[in-house]
Amino acid sequence: MKFKQIVFLFLLMAFAATAYADQADEAYAKLFSPEVSEKEIEQMFAGSFLDAVPFAKIKEILQIYKSSLGNFKSLDPQKQPLELVFAEGTVKTTIGFDQQGKINTLWFGPPELVGDSLEKVLALFGKIDGKVSVCLMKNNVDLLIDLNSAEPLGVGSAFKLYILKALDQQVKAGKIKWNDLVKIEAGSKSFPSGILQDWPVGTSLTLESMAALMISISDNTATDHLFNLVGREEMTRILPRTYNPAFNTLELFKLKVFFPEIGKKFVEADMNGKLQILADLATKELEFDSSLEKLKNWKKPLMIDKLEWFVSARDLCDTIFHLKESSLLKINPAYGLVDKKDWETVGFKGGSEPGVLNYTWVFQPRGDKDFYCLSCTYNNNVDAEKTSDFDLAVSRLIKLLQQKKVEVH
Repeated sequence: MKFKQIVFLFLLMAFAATAYADQADEAYAKLFSPEVSEKEIEQMFAGSFLDAVPFAKIKEILQIYKSSLGNFKSLDPQKQPLELVFAEGTVKTTIGFDQQGKINTLWFGPPELVGDSLEKVLALFGKIDGKVSVCLMKNNVDLLIDLNSAEPLGVGSAFKLYILKALDQQVKAGKIKWNDLVKIEAGSKSFPSGILQDWPVGTSLTLESMAALMISISDNTATDHLFNLVGREEMTRILPRTYNPAFNTLELFKLKVFFPEIGKKFVEADMNGKLQILADLATKELEFDSSLEKLKNWKKPLMIDKLEWFVSARDLCDTIFHLKESSLLKINPAYGLVDKKDWETVGFKGGSEPGVLNYTWVFQPRGDKDFYCLSCTYNNNVDAEKTSDFDLAVSRLIKLLQQKKVEVH
């Protein structure tokens, strides 16, 4: 009896797996078919998915893969995750369906093109609208790729690497310890990304835990507590001289989103004037819920060429190289673009806001003693949504680096 039950269970599981594979195969064939209308494709997705990812973005992503990989050929259901086979390459993917058969989960990994090359990837970077900067260094000595790498651009939360650098220096100097406790203060709370903005005032975390949240999930409240702990003067000293004085995340939100007229005055002011404006900003309190709603509606680039954390890709490479031993950088390698198992070690910090995108990594290939630092920045002060080509170029570059197909360019 037990044997028959086990056989029946395996048959049921096999049937379910086959049914899922058939459903997935049919969905992918339809998504990448040139004969299916946009309306039909939109109707394939669950409403909850479209609420999270606008259909315009789905169309853009699908078109990127179509133009890069050619015609869709087949789905290989034996691979985990699933693998899509195109005329000119393959891509890993995951798909899920709700009870009505609508797509409620969809993920595509980096494409792996047959015969891809550094020249093709650099050509793709060169076609992207907006400003692009790419720096790839080997052991912080050999400059392998230099695409406007010395030009300071807006990098968003990637500036948090410099807070980690300041903390690392102070720990090594014996001024602070990673197990020191930091209490959450009302005056140092910021807005998401992150979770600490919702934690009670007075809650204590170790310095290391707070730094881990700053790096791994880009927690802005953790960031501002650590920024204020280090101090504006020290942060101004340690950050590149491409903007002065240093400011934290809440100050940037106030200058750009909540009090833009003050932001314009800040841009035009001298150093003393900027410091006075920042001091005055501290007295301007915000109602959290309404302010958060306003931030959620922030969709367009705001003064990204005048009011930002301006850092060059070359300087970011140098900074992350000197932090390469930090375990905090290794928590989140930027899943979707990088898989930890492909590398001996990988550390990451990125940054984004409307019109601004940065990725900065330190890689150590498996079986290799060398370290590679890659920083890629994209700024577009007109269109905040056109990032798919940039993401595609970055993912292809990382794949070439993993395959050791990148030489001095």
